[in-house]
Amino acid sequence: MSKTQPRHALRLVAAGMTDVGRQRRHNEDNVLVAQSLDLFVVADGMGGHSTGHVASALTATSMQNFFEATSQGALPSTAPNDEVDLPPPAERLAQAVRKANRDVYEISSTHKEHRGMGSTIVAIHYDGDESLHIAHVGDSRCYRIRDGAIEQLTRDHSLINDALALKPDLTEEELARLPKNVITRALGMKDAVKVDVQTVKIEPNDTFLLCSDGLSGMISNDQILEVFDLTSDLSEACELLIAMANEAGGVDNISALLVRADDAPPPSEAHISAMEVDAPELAVEEVAASIPFSQRYRDIQDTDGVRSYRPPPGDPIEEMVVSTQLDSLREVMTPDDLAMLAAGGDVEVDGPRSIDEIRVARCKRCDHELYVGNAFCTECGTKIESE
Repeated sequence: MSKTQPRHALRLVAAGMTDVGRQRRHNEDNVLVAQSLDLFVVADGMGGHSTGHVASALTATSMQNFFEATSQGALPSTAPNDEVDLPPPAERLAQAVRKANRDVYEISSTHKEHRGMGSTIVAIHYDGDESLHIAHVGDSRCYRIRDGAIEQLTRDHSLINDALALKPDLTEEELARLPKNVITRALGMKDAVKVDVQTVKIEPNDTFLLCSDGLSGMISNDQILEVFDLTSDLSEACELLIAMANEAGGVDNISALLVRADDAPPPSEAHISAMEVDAPELAVEEVAASIPFSQRYRDIQDTDGVRSYRPPPGDPIEEMVVSTQLDSLREVMTPDDLAMLAAGGDVEVDGPRSIDEIRVARCKRCDHELYVGNAFCTECGTKIESE
């Protein structure tokens, strides 16, 4: 009698892309694909050009820093007000989100040019044991595509959803009177945040879509499913999803991150790193320095003498990652800002920070103006290729 062969562990393959959309002039979204950590994040920043992209970039950086610092399994004790006992990998994800919230709040509350900034987040982490952990704050979403069906796994933290939770029998007329785009929870608003965390079983060929509301607000679930009838390539699927959202109006920044559970044995070659799968850069001269952190990633070298905030007493994880927090500041602030911080001063917003001062490129097909963050021409839809 033959024995059933044990199935090897699933591995995740991923692709992510972000686009400025057709009506915004700067991109405040950030996509993180940390393949080696099985960590995947979409963050949607708020607060305008001088703050929104900083909040989302700091969120993604803080998440990765926390996972790297806790790679040996050491976690601080859970907070006394934690109501639910989570499995360790889910607790790790929840603590990473809470750490990101503290980082964003710290910068927003101590540097006046970043006051009021915040970010939504949706993040997933695979523990290698057929369980996938999902955490989110705000209205960025996680969907699961399985056997030709799509299911939204997260619940938006929005005014409408909160109203329905309190009064499920609200009529369509009553709901129509409520603002549609008001979120009730985000990172950076307070020094603590409630994180929604769930754990789901993962099966071979499950595909998870993490996205900002610039995608989910523009195309329907059925339209999302149509993409997977057209291609099984995750990068192509991301491009199609963003193109569809742009075709529908592209009123906001658009981010799509696809993660698929692969039952095949891992290839001998190394996986593509997160830095190589982030959003494409605009292929034009003299704009590289102004490309947001979400498209440049970690290419800024360490410099000495930059001061950071002091970790709260008794917070062991803060002590573990305080040095990596310096990297976070370097990646979202200019060298002049860092020098000012090192001298103990405040940072002013000046120089070529305004998007209006950044030189633009033109589409090679229709000559339409393109701004930093465009992955597609906003006029004719032509994909912008990196050179």
